[in-house]
Amino acid sequence: MEQWLPGRREWLFSLVTFAAAALALFIAFGTGLERPYWAATTVYVTAQPSAGALRAKGIWRLGGTFAGAAFAVLAVPNLVNAPPLLVLAMALWVGACLAAALLDATPRSYGFMLAGYTAAIIGFPAVDAPDAIFITALLRVEEIGLGIACAWALHALLLPNPATPRLLRQLEAWTAAVARLAADALQGASLTEDRRRLAIDGTALDALFQQARYEDGGRAALRWLPVLRGEARRMPVLASSAADRVAGLRAADPAGFARAEPLLREVTAAIGARIGEAEQRSLDERLAAAEREAAAEGGWPGLLREGLLARLRELLATWVACQAHAARIASRHAGRVPAAPAGLPGHADPLLVGLSGLAAALAVMLCCTFWILVGWPGGATAAMMAAVGASLFAQLDDPAPAILRFMEGTAIAVALAGLMLFAVLPMVDGFVPLVLVLGALYLPVGALLAMPAFQPRMAPVAINGFALLALQSTYGAEFDSFLEGGIAMMLGFGVALTVTRLVRGAGVAWRVERLVEADRRDLVRLAEGRRPTDLRRIAAAMLDRFEALSARLGAADAAAMGRRELAELRAAFNLLRLRAAVPALAAAEQRAVEAAIAATAGSVRGSVPKDAALARIDAALLATLHPGDAAARAAALALSGLRMALFPEAAPPVLPGPVALAA
Repeated sequence: MEQWLPGRREWLFSLVTFAAAALALFIAFGTGLERPYWAATTVYVTAQPSAGALRAKGIWRLGGTFAGAAFAVLAVPNLVNAPPLLVLAMALWVGACLAAALLDATPRSYGFMLAGYTAAIIGFPAVDAPDAIFITALLRVEEIGLGIACAWALHALLLPNPATPRLLRQLEAWTAAVARLAADALQGASLTEDRRRLAIDGTALDALFQQARYEDGGRAALRWLPVLRGEARRMPVLASSAADRVAGLRAADPAGFARAEPLLREVTAAIGARIGEAEQRSLDERLAAAEREAAAEGGWPGLLREGLLARLRELLATWVACQAHAARIASRHAGRVPAAPAGLPGHADPLLVGLSGLAAALAVMLCCTFWILVGWPGGATAAMMAAVGASLFAQLDDPAPAILRFMEGTAIAVALAGLMLFAVLPMVDGFVPLVLVLGALYLPVGALLAMPAFQPRMAPVAINGFALLALQSTYGAEFDSFLEGGIAMMLGFGVALTVTRLVRGAGVAWRVERLVEADRRDLVRLAEGRRPTDLRRIAAAMLDRFEALSARLGAADAAAMGRRELAELRAAFNLLRLRAAVPALAAAEQRAVEAAIAATAGSVRGSVPKDAALARIDAALLATLHPGDAAARAAALALSGLRMALFPEAAPPVLPGPVALAA
């Protein structure tokens, strides 16, 4: 049940965060920093529910601030006399930094994004005094650093909440859920919704892993988690492939299924249990013997049974590998730590990244054009907020609703800050009364900020509130200036919202279509040999997309997809197995297999009729169905898997039985 009132944990989080903000203000006032509110704002931006998340955000906020400040210092003094060039340079910088952030799946992405709009925050207000920009940039870095240090110190001292123990608990639960799903799939259960939930939980596990990396000295053993995830994510694919063969074997050869069923039950029981090395080796040997027996039988039923036993062996080996990786992570004994996987996440969409960067750049240019044409003093603030608004939610499929909620929160912040600034603060004299007054506002805001239901609207109140108050060592607020700043904020966010809707208005359905199309393109590239035959890299990319799709589909949509959601992934596995077997085949067999692969690519692309592609696969099956030839048999197994993945409704092929094969 969703929580609607802050509890003890939320109030404690708010109290510690406000104490850190008050400490930052105290130090900033005491050292004579010009904009103490920058330090206080940073505390609320940096404060996170776990120690790892706080440290990651703090590190990359400081790094992004430094990079953005450096760019502003370089750009503004050199281009201030050529406003169009300065606007273009700033807009391109914001767009390029946002694109880099969207291509990075680690906490480092925050640093890239912040580097973009920090340049706008420092650079645009400095155009009237470019000679002072270095001091402004230096003060920004100092005050941001002060806020990070205060948040880090007080949360670590008063509210330590490491992510690593929670990661280990969730990892254990997720791995057990993977095993249950695989075992249930082998028994013929329909598990579409379970696969969807597992994919969503796996994505959350990745996010928690990224936080935990910033704790406990980086704990080298945690770097095995992506390896474990890569192994475990293959299990539903292998189980789905085995389940299809179980169903086909039951229909085509009940007697053959009866011979395989005891081994099937043993593997089902072993998955999810703690299986020893000797037990695994014994079971694998019996599976291998049964596989050789099935290979000698020939025909489609023999091929089905052989393929089932091969997938069971692979499933068992994968589960044992998962156990070993999980034990290594839990024990802290890393051994030889694997290198981080290279390349972008499989779900990264270059078009979406480009459109997001374009939207941010256009929003900045539109605000700056208006600012230049009308000479409005608030134009600098509007341009800054356009950069912020277009960047903060660009990772979403449809950022517009999130930007709109942020605008609503900003409007609340303007109202509350105005009340504080002109009705309350004129009566305040001294730091302690100031803290008491601010606490009356920020303690409830901070408690609501810690609750997911209120976080989207409370974040702009907490973050923009200090900026609107613009606290200084002496009171000097002017209503006209405050009102102009509030209007400029709302205008900047409004421009970001409008441009985002125009450039990025396609929404979730378009994103789902793009993910599905990317899988098809991978299949075509794989079939045409234009991509290195690295099974794990291809599988990881397609599994990334599967998890991204799962997060976007409702339960009804996922149920409508049925087993088809893994079809392209299973086809990719079999294409790679097929390509690995081709070099060892005889010339005639190679020609038949290459023709089947080409027809598969054409079918996926839409240029070859499905019936024609199916006929090519069946012809290649006939050419490779040799019981005594290991390479040909491997090709036949891969072809049968490809056939079942892409043409599940097709009637079984007519293949020769053992007598015909022996002749």
